Amino acid sequence: MGLFSFLSKKKTRNRLAVIDVADSDFHQQVIRKSYKKPIIVDYWAAWCGPCRRLGPILEKIAEEPESNIILAKLDTEVNRKTAGKYHIQSIPHVKAFRNGRVIDEFTGALPEPLVRRFIKKVVDSPAPSPRIKGSPNPKQRLKQAEQHLMRGRGFEAFVLLESFPQSFQKDRADSLMPLARFIFDIDDGDGLTGLDELDEAYLSAADSLHKRNPSSALDHLSSALILGEDIDASYTNGVINSLLELLGNENPISQKYRTARARTG
Repeated sequence: MGLFSFLSKKKTRNRLAVIDVADSDFHQQVIRKSYKKPIIVDYWAAWCGPCRRLGPILEKIAEEPESNIILAKLDTEVNRKTAGKYHIQSIPHVKAFRNGRVIDEFTGALPEPLVRRFIKKVVDSPAPSPRIKGSPNPKQRLKQAEQHLMRGRGFEAFVLLESFPQSFQKDRADSLMPLARFIFDIDDGDGLTGLDELDEAYLSAADSLHKRNPSSALDHLSSALILGEDIDASYTNGVINSLLELLGNENPISQKYRTARARTG
């Protein structure tokens, strides 16, 4: 998957605006991903005639270059757990998710103008409050985000940092966001580039962070610097710097990495 919505990594290659989701990955691909942008879920089935009329309209809108949504398609015949959880009784049924919550929905095969109106309303509406509650105190909120990052919890850290209040701590919060976004995007597939060696390095780095092994993560990120395109190297450097910021200049891992990097030029 390659939805490239990273902070400084602006790409369009392999962008997936339409994804298939299932019971097994609905939480990751819809609930969590809706913290990045609106997710429109199309509940459908192959036998449903109205679904076959509505589906192409939704896909067309989602794939337009200016689209700011992801369309997630869930086959209700084989994913009955999720269909039941969200009380899907007739199809096609469309629900819009933002920050983990359903913010709007409709049932039936609406004509394209009404579908566009629905999506515009969803995109223009303010996002609801995140379900993850951080401390209102900036100093404490930053500490919470740092603790999540040290445990490799990119999603939780992202939520706390993305809405960080103006304060003396905001500069540091901003410097940690590339690392949070990296872990989050690799976990749900948005960070994968389609380049096998580069993706393997990114996946290994994220896995090391999940295992609380920042030294190994730095090794994998360093190997990623010579892979891919110039924009990949620039992005990877940003993640490395963010991880070093988290560790701090006095951390032996940071000192070892900076010394090795200085020797290699």
